[in-house]
Amino acid sequence: MATITDVSLLANVSKATVSRVMSGSRGVKAESREAVLRAAEELNYRPNAAAQSLANQRTDYVGVILSSTDAGQVSTYLPLLAKSLKQRGKHMLIQFAESANEQKLLIEELMQSHCDAVITLGGNYTEINSEKVITIDGTSDSDISLGYDYKFAAESACRFLASKGHTSIALVLDDGNAPSQQVLDGYKNCLQNLSIPVNRQLIVTANNNNEQSIMALLNSYSPFTAIVVMRDSQAAVAMNLLRDFNLATPNEVSIMSLEDSQLASQLNPQLTCISYPSEQLVDLAMEQLDACLSGKTMDRKPLVTGKLVTRNSVANRC
Repeated sequence: MATITDVSLLANVSKATVSRVMSGSRGVKAESREAVLRAAEELNYRPNAAAQSLANQRTDYVGVILSSTDAGQVSTYLPLLAKSLKQRGKHMLIQFAESANEQKLLIEELMQSHCDAVITLGGNYTEINSEKVITIDGTSDSDISLGYDYKFAAESACRFLASKGHTSIALVLDDGNAPSQQVLDGYKNCLQNLSIPVNRQLIVTANNNNEQSIMALLNSYSPFTAIVVMRDSQAAVAMNLLRDFNLATPNEVSIMSLEDSQLASQLNPQLTCISYPSEQLVDLAMEQLDACLSGKTMDRKPLVTGKLVTRNSVANRC
């Protein structure tokens, strides 16, 4: 097996020059760099990965923290992140968290494990201002923070339903997190702009119990002709419960989601959505990661907006 000494002798340069070329360092003459690369190719030389990591002060590991209670998040983001990180020669260290406190502890643990960076999904990191923590749909003081414009999505969904003649629109929120508050703000803003009164009995919070939240709507005795949900799984539960109460979707109650996962097109009827831009968010996260690893400063990115995807779950009542 060829060594760095063999390469330096064949290229007629010092071992230090070979090391700088192999690590991608600057300050090497073009002719010396070419000589080293030719020699390395001729000798089939591969630098020691561990030594190279020490030289670069990198481990090529990226920590990824996902929610253990959100199966949709895992199935959507995990393959996208795995593919993008593999293309960059990075390995994932995956952790799952149930709470914001657990997420913070995991960030500290992964950084102590010398991860090159940490990507988190959701959570509140206002106490962690690290240029190596990239947050998606979370609250962070860092400029490396990316998010979906939930307020715009909620406004768009309500505006679309209103254009179809719906004036009594119910809302299902996840919990008390920041995205849910943004959805609520968008919902209220749209109804107020349309001069539609906001009925608080038509606003419910799932808190990991989708069935109970939909039942709360049905038991409110406040009539509604449409429901906006944050998750496709909430739409699935709503369709089943409405069916049990002999209420047809969409003829009697239309449903829209702010997600658009694979489940959306599998439901009956297929779900109309404001599509969550997961691929775009991952692409932006990779841009932030590349900048972070190269020592560049990235400006805070604007919130990413979703697109309307029309299917069969909304009826025209005009």
